[in-house]
Amino acid sequence: MQHDVTATSAPRRQPNFSMTRRAGELVFVSGQMAFDEGFRIVGDDVTAQTRTCLENIVRQLSAASLGASDIVKTTVWLTRVEDFAAFDAAYGTFFGNVVLPARSTVRADLMVPGALVEIEATACHAGVRT
Repeated sequence: MQHDVTATSAPRRQPNFSMTRRAGELVFVSGQMAFDEGFRIVGDDVTAQTRTCLENIVRQLSAASLGASDIVKTTVWLTRVEDFAAFDAAYGTFFGNVVLPARSTVRADLMVPGALVEIEATACHAGVRT
C-alpha cells in the first residue's frame, strides 16, 4: 500500500508532489532544501544548509516512525563542486555513529535562489534492511 506520510510540522508543501511516500517497507522523502517554517532558505553556507536539509528529512521520516538510522540511500545535489568537502563533513557529523547511507552526489543548478544543497532520502525500518 502506498500513501503520503508527510509530517504535520514540515515547511509548507510545494505544489504537485508528496513530501513522502511509502511503498511497502520503504519510505521515500522528496528532495529537501534548507527551508525554514516560512519556506525561506536558511543558512549562508553549505554546512548550515546541509544540516537543515537533513533535519527536514528526519522530520518527514518521524511521521512514519523512522529516523536518521533508518535512512538507507540519499541523493544529493550541490550547486558548487567546491562545496563538496564542507558538505561531506557536515553530512558525516550529522549521522555520527550511524551506519552511513549509500549516497550519490552530483553538481546541479537548483530551482530555488540561494539553495546550495538539496537532499532526498529512502528509508526503511531497521529490522527490514539487509
